[in-house]
Amino acid sequence: MRAMLDTSVLIGALPDDVIDAIDEFSASYVVRAELMRLRARFAQSPSLAHAARAREQLVETLDRLPGFWREFGAAGSDVYATLTTRSEAAARTKDALIAAHAIALDVPLMTADTGFTRFTGLRLLTV
Repeated sequence: MRAMLDTSVLIGALPDDVIDAIDEFSASYVVRAELMRLRARFAQSPSLAHAARAREQLVETLDRLPGFWREFGAAGSDVYATLTTRSEAAARTKDALIAAHAIALDVPLMTADTGFTRFTGLRLLTV
């Protein structure tokens, strides 16, 4: 696996090199949960129905890629505990779970979110 993809990458313009080699990338089921949450929020507003459908189509497409979604397991839980011991605010963010997952899998996280720099030990690829 080349890298894990953050939500910010999947909802933005995917870089061509990611599209061309999508089978070399993955994302956490935590990211999938974020995408589904956005879809549900957008679906509540008639003016955002098109955005809700776009999120739904994205998830449906990624669901068809074997092994794209990675389960968050014991190793990720252990890293999460370490990452968040210094900050209760960090412990309450989905970003901490995503960062811990990438660290546990020993892969960089590709993101457009500069907030991930606060997680020690996380290798980042920024877009």
